[in-house]
Amino acid sequence: MTVFFFSPHKDIIKHTIANADAAVASKHSILSAGTEVTLLDNGVIKFEPNTACESSLVISCGIHGNETAPIEIISTIIDDLLSEELDCGRRVLFILGNPWAMASGERFVDLNMNRLFCGDWQHQDLKLKEVKRAAKLEAYVANFFAEEPVTVNEHFHYDCHTAIRDSARERFAVYPFVEGRELPEEQKAFLDKADIHTVLLQQQEANTFSSFTSLKQGALSFTLELGKANPFGENGLSRFTGIDSILRSLIAGDNLPDAPTRVVDSFVVKHSIQRSSESWEFFVADDVPNFSEFSPGSVISQDGDEQYVVGEEPEYIVFPNRQVPVGQRAGLMLRKLE
Repeated sequence: MTVFFFSPHKDIIKHTIANADAAVASKHSILSAGTEVTLLDNGVIKFEPNTACESSLVISCGIHGNETAPIEIISTIIDDLLSEELDCGRRVLFILGNPWAMASGERFVDLNMNRLFCGDWQHQDLKLKEVKRAAKLEAYVANFFAEEPVTVNEHFHYDCHTAIRDSARERFAVYPFVEGRELPEEQKAFLDKADIHTVLLQQQEANTFSSFTSLKQGALSFTLELGKANPFGENGLSRFTGIDSILRSLIAGDNLPDAPTRVVDSFVVKHSIQRSSESWEFFVADDVPNFSEFSPGSVISQDGDEQYVVGEEPEYIVFPNRQVPVGQRAGLMLRKLE
């Protein structure tokens, strides 16, 4: 069945890269257990079980093309679904997001695709590949949720990434902000099962893929940072058994535990660091890992007379990047919740 969908290539990774600039015709088939499978587009494939289910699941990866471990994990899961070694008990839409960046081994080609969602693609050059792709991915997800049977009452989205820098906490999740929403205990259990024991609770709306599904589609969504970005074939996938196992369990239709068995630490954003001008200074070294701790009184950035100084409690930094253009975010300062 893998051959039917991805011929002449052996898997969805090679098929997606080879067809980055090609029109991919939709393909549909029914597996022996009755699961309907549809290749919707390059790197976009949908599975529909023949039994009633209560949730729809979107699993995405490759929004940044050099973050290869999740791509390899999800490719293997797709192979096992097509060979029926893995049962399909939930509706699942798999997305390999950025074929051109995957082909080049780069984070992105023209624009950071994970800043183009929630309709932000409409404000960019509509001729650019990643802009058009972001618009398409929004449509595929919206249609996937709109076409579900009446038995479905929950939407989930796990957008899988790896980070471009080291992290003091190797794996962490980002939970998009939705007014009035709290993190459910069963989703903490999901993170625990995925070997993720750190979650960043966003405090304002964003334009990431997981923010789109949260804000516009009502999904319980996460951006999952699963480790360090490496080239294809250099990931040591034994380090990713947690996320592989829990995704397979969910796809098969298993329920999550009511609560985690290990502590999942929560952080909130205390301050968003902006590169405010060409003369702006950033006092964080380029090799500082995510979740590095800064003691009270530490000066983080300065522009003229304006400084950001850590307050009375320790703060932690994520996504520091002094190379961003003027006006863009250069990092986030976090506070740990007790």
